Amino acid sequence: MSLSTEQWIAFHCSPFFQAVICMLLPVLLAGLGLLVVRKTVHAHFLRQHHDMAGPFFNTLGAIYGIFLAFIVSNTWHYYDQTNSNIVQEARYLESLHNNTAALREPYRSQIRTLLKQYRDDLVVKEWPCLARGESSAEATATLKALTQAYATQQLSGEAEGPFFSASVNNLEAMKGLRASRIDDAASGLLPFLWVILIAGASLTVVFSYLFGAQNFVTHAVMTMLLTAVIALAFYTIVTLDFPFTGPAAIGPDAFARLNLD
Repeated sequence: MSLSTEQWIAFHCSPFFQAVICMLLPVLLAGLGLLVVRKTVHAHFLRQHHDMAGPFFNTLGAIYGIFLAFIVSNTWHYYDQTNSNIVQEARYLESLHNNTAALREPYRSQIRTLLKQYRDDLVVKEWPCLARGESSAEATATLKALTQAYATQQLSGEAEGPFFSASVNNLEAMKGLRASRIDDAASGLLPFLWVILIAGASLTVVFSYLFGAQNFVTHAVMTMLLTAVIALAFYTIVTLDFPFTGPAAIGPDAFARLNLD
């Protein structure tokens, strides 16, 4: 499977190198670009266009800022939704374990053993796989065995019926949430949106070169600070886009806390 640039950064770079690529590198390039412009274009020429550049820059910055804020907010929403889905998935797993009290032996022990094995597979084996955007073959096999155990179970009394029906519904819901979790681990922002984000950031930063400040150091500091703010938003997007990697990685705590003994 070919990886996008965002996926490669998220899956193969440490948080430190992610910060270097997303933040430090753009800031250095912005400062270098300003230096080149100031070496090739006289500051007096730039000052002649301040009356036009100011309103244009304000409009461009406002439009781009709104778009960037929308992307960050949307990314945070999906990150939070992923976290909520994991909590709900753990609750379904706990409910499946609790409902086995209504089942007769040996089905009760068989299903409880599979539920505990599935929980352990998630915590120990699947979570490291999620950091690479993948699923665990062991967890998949255990889940299939659990589904097969419910499919072959024969009810012996009316008391088991409601609990068995609720358990099957919970099992299907849990499987759906797991599929969503695996998708969330590998899916990032659309490349088309990244093109727009980077193009907008480049235009905004380059436009700031048109202000011929008399003090170059002051101009460079302001330009690099502007770039740093935009780059920080980019780093936030990359971090939240892949919720199982980076400094904000979601852990398996919701499953590890379950008492399935």
